[in-house]
Amino acid sequence: MKKSLSLIACLSLLLSMETTAQVNTVEFGKNRVQYQKFKWKYYQTENFNSYFSQDGLGLGKYVAQVAEAELPSIEEFVEYGLQRRINIVIYNNYDEMQQSNIGIGIDWQNTGGVTKLVNNKMIIYYDGNHDNLRRQIRQGIARNLVENLLFGDDLGEFAANQALLDLPKWLTDGYISYAAENWNTTLDDDLRGVMLAGSYRNFYQFAFEKPLLAGHSFWKYIADKYGKSKTTYFLYLARIYRNLNNASYKIAKKKFKIILRDFMTDVQAQYFKDIRGRRNTPRGQLSVSEYIGKKDYIRFNANPVPRSFTYAVVEFNQGRYQVVLMENFVNKKVLLKLGVRSRDDDKHPNYPILAWDGKGTRLAVLYNEEGKTKFFVYDLVNRVKLWKQEIDKFDQVQDMKYMLDNNTLLLSAVKSGQTDIFVYKIDKQTIEQITNDVYDDLDPSFVAFPNKTGIIYSSNRPSATAASSDDSLPGRHFNIYLVDNWNKSEAKQISKLTDLKLGNARFPSQYNTSHFTFISDENGINNRYAGFFKTERAGLDTLVFIGDEMLRNPPQKDVDSLLTEWGKTDIDSVGFVSITNDSSYVFPLTNYQSSMLETRTAGDNQQVSEVVKLGDVKLLYRLKVDENTLRRRNINARPTEYIRKVIEEEKKAARKEAVQTIKTDTLTKKQQDFFNSGFEEDKPDSTKKVGDMVKADEIIKESVLKKAKVFEYRPPKFFNDYLVSGFNNNILVTRFQPYQGGYGPIQLSNNSPLNGIIRVGTSDLFEDWKFAGGFRISPDLTNNEYVFTTQYLKKRIDYGLTYYRVTVKNPALYTDSTSFNVRQYSNLYQATVTYPFSKIRSLRMNVGYRSDKYVKLANEFFPDESLKGKDDRLTYALAHLEFVHDDAISPALNIWKGLRWKIYFDYIAQVGKNTKTGSGDFPYTMNVGFDARHYLPVYRNITWAVRAAADFSWGTKKLIYYLGGVDNWLMFGQNQRSNGSFRYFDPSNTPDPDAEYAYESLAVNMRGFKQNVANGNNAFVFNSEVRVPVFTSFFNKPINNAFLRNFQIVQFIDLGTAWNGAYDKIERPSVSYTSQPLTVRVKAGGIGPFAGGYGFGARSTLLGYFLRFDAAWEMNGFFQGKPIYYFAMGLDF
Repeated sequence: MKKSLSLIACLSLLLSMETTAQVNTVEFGKNRVQYQKFKWKYYQTENFNSYFSQDGLGLGKYVAQVAEAELPSIEEFVEYGLQRRINIVIYNNYDEMQQSNIGIGIDWQNTGGVTKLVNNKMIIYYDGNHDNLRRQIRQGIARNLVENLLFGDDLGEFAANQALLDLPKWLTDGYISYAAENWNTTLDDDLRGVMLAGSYRNFYQFAFEKPLLAGHSFWKYIADKYGKSKTTYFLYLARIYRNLNNASYKIAKKKFKIILRDFMTDVQAQYFKDIRGRRNTPRGQLSVSEYIGKKDYIRFNANPVPRSFTYAVVEFNQGRYQVVLMENFVNKKVLLKLGVRSRDDDKHPNYPILAWDGKGTRLAVLYNEEGKTKFFVYDLVNRVKLWKQEIDKFDQVQDMKYMLDNNTLLLSAVKSGQTDIFVYKIDKQTIEQITNDVYDDLDPSFVAFPNKTGIIYSSNRPSATAASSDDSLPGRHFNIYLVDNWNKSEAKQISKLTDLKLGNARFPSQYNTSHFTFISDENGINNRYAGFFKTERAGLDTLVFIGDEMLRNPPQKDVDSLLTEWGKTDIDSVGFVSITNDSSYVFPLTNYQSSMLETRTAGDNQQVSEVVKLGDVKLLYRLKVDENTLRRRNINARPTEYIRKVIEEEKKAARKEAVQTIKTDTLTKKQQDFFNSGFEEDKPDSTKKVGDMVKADEIIKESVLKKAKVFEYRPPKFFNDYLVSGFNNNILVTRFQPYQGGYGPIQLSNNSPLNGIIRVGTSDLFEDWKFAGGFRISPDLTNNEYVFTTQYLKKRIDYGLTYYRVTVKNPALYTDSTSFNVRQYSNLYQATVTYPFSKIRSLRMNVGYRSDKYVKLANEFFPDESLKGKDDRLTYALAHLEFVHDDAISPALNIWKGLRWKIYFDYIAQVGKNTKTGSGDFPYTMNVGFDARHYLPVYRNITWAVRAAADFSWGTKKLIYYLGGVDNWLMFGQNQRSNGSFRYFDPSNTPDPDAEYAYESLAVNMRGFKQNVANGNNAFVFNSEVRVPVFTSFFNKPINNAFLRNFQIVQFIDLGTAWNGAYDKIERPSVSYTSQPLTVRVKAGGIGPFAGGYGFGARSTLLGYFLRFDAAWEMNGFFQGKPIYYFAMGLDF
């Protein structure tokens, strides 16, 4: 039975495809813009291929080691083993990842319902922090394992589970995130803010607004309340039962919605209890209060002048950045604009970076544009930009501050895959490297204490003297370190000033002559801590230089050994370096309810700025640290509930390890020695250690890199991407078909209402090369189509080639002879070039050659006449140019938010003689048009969609547009009814007999009318739809059924017209009413020169197909007359 269900599900998915149609034939889509050329190599280890590009060797080594180390724990948690090697693609920074073609989509015709084959591929990027990179690695491994677990590893099982298993996305994505990292202080702070703000009445509102946080916190709640082992068991039961209620009953004896209700109650109560005794906001001067909605405010920088009310901030609004200078809260000056409107909230992890000089007269700005790191300084006194530069010495910059003067910058920057500290001279554009190790050295700041100066910074190095080598891995916690920057040799002294075992210490800066401050989440919330700094001289270290090597305080045997190795008799030189014993006493200064988001040093080391978030409001404070608190050190920053549980778990683990320690009982050993000879025990043989316990720290694990192999990525590796198989009536390549002489109905695919299709796509690992091919078969096996496409996307300019062939039997225009049948063969060869200006705007051009051949076939009534027929051929040159803007996003099926528009121009010219007429006058056709769509969110995913589109053609032969109907209309049965009326196409509106037409197309949607309510070489259509996903918008309960979840009610209004000639000939179309033998024509209902229709519709998915049903009335009174019903496939515009 199970196999039968799987087979049925597999067939239903493989026979499904959510089609695009005439309206969606207008291709949109975002772009990936390449600014640089990548040369790839990869480390191959037992379970992973880790791909890295130039300057990424260190990252490749790190990822190869960490992935192999993290895999076993994730497999153990998910209870599923890796089936095939995972390909990890590593980008050196965020901007390089934005250039990647991976994940850009299958192709524009397929909007869903496609069997996407599992290729075990993941992409990650380095932002300067290896801890974030480790988290990405774990998330990618978890996603591969969980998707294979849920949907299977082979095509049949994958298709069956994808059709039958219908879990909410927030649930599965949340589980993947939980499997990668159970919880952390950032997530805890985000959830605390949501719960305490009380913005959501129930869990479903929470999951709709913040799906990943809701899903992750749900699984943490299950683990805390019912045990961590129950999380994977819950997901297993959901997969087996294919029902969340059954799974929740098994785990908690409750319905799923009761568990979600308990979540909202229990978690909120926990956080209210947790914030008791904690301070709400900092004690300081409130400088800025900004509401966070569509616009966010990041990287606040207060002017260091004590009495100044000037500050700089980065405004982020749906993909666009503005560096804003605010003076005295009133005067606003935009210093920089970056990015394009992309409707997403994905912020750049590093840029733009801002920094004030010590006097508050200059503001340095560092940013990335078109793959280049750029820099300028704004002079507030002279109101000019100084030192406009491109800094090409780093892969990326993590932090920037002024140091000592306004010509010197202190940077934390990434070079060759490692984050180190550099000093940058602005005028000379030179750099001096301060640290050089594999650890992340972040947030540097210059300090000058009595008897000690240097650079204080945050680092995840395990200790001050930790070795740095290829297989050295950064620690899991950041602490504060001090490095001597005046020592130019490699023997710089590094001192560790904090030793946190929980949380991280970040953003250090000097406060006064004896204290430095930093931010730490050691207690679960980002609070400010202080360190009382103390230093004393410890003497001198001796440095011995031999060849290219240096020994520090070496014994004589090491010197002799190195001399022998270099073949020398004496050392080259000796040096001495002063050493100090640096230490600090660390204590908390604050005990906040919610974490500080940002902090910067402001002023002469006596002021700091702090950014906190309360609900949807961000607050910027400037303050002095309380001197009484510095002296008394009486703040108790007690751990949060989450950190308290972490501490308890660590204690339990330590006790368990202690209990498992085996202690030897000599008395027991003697009692068990049944063959005691009575003599004194012999001494044990030290050479025999069989059976002895070996301590864990005595086992030296071989480095993954010793077994790893490095390969060049060439030639490209190709993987099967997707398979489409099913019923389909969308347009595969072109919306223009040869003119049929005014006959209808019009089916722009191949004159068949429904067809079977098989299509396969493949691409290389980086999706720079894509190939797709397939064929579509009509029900009568005669009107068939074939298509093959290839795309090359590796460089900024994208290229594509398409071959398309379609056959049509007895096209309407060629029925002028009864002596033979005719079959039309159309072949299209097309080349495509795309130039992306940005992520959302591009210029696209197609050039092609089209051949329409009409072959005479035998007629059963006149078998001898077919030999007398002469084949006809028409050949055309085609050109299409368009400018596209697309910033829309799709949060749900058939729902978009944002703006799409395009303008385009077509040129079609006959390039060969008409073999039927012998004419060689070479007629041409031109067409210009536009299509604009705006999607406005109303409530949740309820959307108001508005569209305006028009086409205008001219030339010696024109295009004819038939107005009326909907795209992908499923037309079954004859067009003419028995009473003489027409179902789909009104032939009474005959085309202009004086006009010459080359091709035809449809002007849709125009509901309330049949096809051909009007026709002409010009057409205009306006559509307005309110789309209401009923169950997901109004029902606060889990919806596991795809039909119900995607069920939408639509209210629409359509206006349109088509006409021949100039604009002064626009008039409202007429409608024909036929009752044999009479035909009456009356003006269509509408507004002005436009025919109008309105009505209601319903949409949803059924067996993987997106189906649409509309009932429309002509705009002639209020619901007068009978409506026209439309049943169609494919998404709306």
